Amino acid sequence: MTGNVTYFEVPSSDIEATQRFWGSLFGWTFREGNFPGYSMIDGPTPMGGTPHEDPSRYPRIFFAVDDIHAAVEHVRALGGTAEDPVTIPNGAFAHCVDDQGVEFSLSQEPEEQA
Repeated sequence: MTGNVTYFEVPSSDIEATQRFWGSLFGWTFREGNFPGYSMIDGPTPMGGTPHEDPSRYPRIFFAVDDIHAAVEHVRALGGTAEDPVTIPNGAFAHCVDDQGVEFSLSQEPEEQA
């Protein structure tokens, strides 16, 4: 597992307010995502996104892994929780929580998927 940060999400309960705040703070621009209720964030590296109507109050960080299924099992073996992986056009991801309640996500590039 590489553990490099590959993506982030800033949850939003009011997308206009989210765009106004973060756009003004960092100069980020927002555009429609690949599915309804999701915006992509252009400007930062790595790239980010914002799920609309997401009640979470903290940003989520995505960490790179070579094998999403093995990584999910490893999180569970360490006492954390992990949702089953979801395949998307640019790879796969799984939302997780460590053994102390910290939320994070794992991501895998499409050409690396097992």
